[in-house]
Amino acid sequence: MHRILTPVIIALFVAHASAAETQIIHIKTLQAKMRYDVKDFTVRAGADVKIIFENIDDMPHNLVLFDAGTDVLAVCAKNMEKPDEALKRDWLPVDPRMLAHSKAVAPKTKDEIVFKAPNKSGVYPYVCTFPGHAASMQGKMQVVTPGPGLTGLKFALYEGNWPSLPDFSTLKPHREGPIDDNLIQLKFDDYKNQYGMVYTGKLNAPKDGEYTFYIAGDDGLRLFIDGTKVIDHDGIHASTEIKEGRIKLKAGEHDLRLLYFQGTGESAVYVAWRSKDFTHTPLSKWVHPDAPIDSFGPKKASPKAGLKLVADTEPIIYRNFITNAGGRAIGVGYPDGFNLAWSAEKMNLTLLWRGAFIDASKHWSDRGGGDQAPLGQDVVRPTADVAEPFAILASLDAGWPKSNPKQRSEEYSWKGYRLDENRRPTFAYTWNNVKITDRFDPENDATEGGKLVRTLKLTGSIPANTYLRIASGTFQPVGSGFTVAGGALNVAATGAKVAGADLIVPARAEIQIIYMWPGSRAQSSN
Repeated sequence: MHRILTPVIIALFVAHASAAETQIIHIKTLQAKMRYDVKDFTVRAGADVKIIFENIDDMPHNLVLFDAGTDVLAVCAKNMEKPDEALKRDWLPVDPRMLAHSKAVAPKTKDEIVFKAPNKSGVYPYVCTFPGHAASMQGKMQVVTPGPGLTGLKFALYEGNWPSLPDFSTLKPHREGPIDDNLIQLKFDDYKNQYGMVYTGKLNAPKDGEYTFYIAGDDGLRLFIDGTKVIDHDGIHASTEIKEGRIKLKAGEHDLRLLYFQGTGESAVYVAWRSKDFTHTPLSKWVHPDAPIDSFGPKKASPKAGLKLVADTEPIIYRNFITNAGGRAIGVGYPDGFNLAWSAEKMNLTLLWRGAFIDASKHWSDRGGGDQAPLGQDVVRPTADVAEPFAILASLDAGWPKSNPKQRSEEYSWKGYRLDENRRPTFAYTWNNVKITDRFDPENDATEGGKLVRTLKLTGSIPANTYLRIASGTFQPVGSGFTVAGGALNVAATGAKVAGADLIVPARAEIQIIYMWPGSRAQSSN
């Protein structure tokens, strides 16, 4: 009987499940990819484990598990020093650090590996030891000791449409009740959009010490422990970014309170915690795909691995197809967490977002792979359409001229962009013989009340009654500016005025526009 490895329960591993249960995981090969479809999985220390290894490829493979810290490439290289002997062993190494293994699995067949997980926490590598396979056919088994789960979990559901978390204490719940499996979740079939939730439950801290909490959501979330705000991730945004916060707790029971609201579109809630004595433990039914390796559940390998572009110390420019950015989009990610897309077709800003920049994997192997959406959160289109920035208006009541979305106006001519010493781009074009430059400069961090300053400079004879449109939709005055995009963004510019469904500013030699995500979201503490 072969020895067989086994990991965690699929996708939703309940943190307080019995350690006596056998943890089963399915791992397949990827056809013609020389890879496993599961890149890592998690098991409890000392758990009984079973791996069902299925080879759907057209050549044989195996799966061999080693002790933590083993250099599997070195083991496979040593195995090839005597290839005739290795062939007789079906390419299994002779190494005391080998913990468990499958047989040589022929194409379109499967095998099982059953074993008891080590009692010591750590990362245990697995690999295919066939000649030349180890470089890409690798994975990791994480042995962990999970923490306690929630008890006494309850929900209260509220109806409403908000751009940020409301003060739930002033609202009456539409319905409320217990959550039987004590996992935070969105299981309310009759509510897909425009509602809010308040979750309350108990957490037992095993020891005095510091505990780290994690949340992610689509849309806004705010986490309290014993009434203290630990993490604030309010506003309309995708669930791409995991936020974390730390708090010192005494041993014993503590109150958890999570606020959540859903606007429109996708919805998701992820909550987890960890300490120095236990590993990353989800408290929600959904487990975020970017959660640390020690969170529960197998992680599938994508046939196209992610290629996240990160602006570490200087801006990064991405010229490709970006969702809702129009033709000839130029994406710019700044180290301060501000991101934008500018259209060289329409000579205008088309998107703003903050946080992570973009995942270029779709276009790495296939430029024709379609549009790539921004990777971060709080994505805003200042104007509802992708149109040219300037127009001559005979009357402010006339409305903004219609534009052909697939064709550049003959009045505009693209002149490219240049990078300064800090690699910040300045875009250049002409309109009606007026030379125009368009530049963006972040001030402070996008996630901590920072602002993005846009400066347009116009050189030449500016036609009378020329205006720059900086936003469209509905607007509310706030401070020295206006809220736009349903309250998702604040915009300020000297001389800005509302003209019907547009926010416009008279053209002049220099126009400065300030963009900020509303700080009131981070300041709210209901």
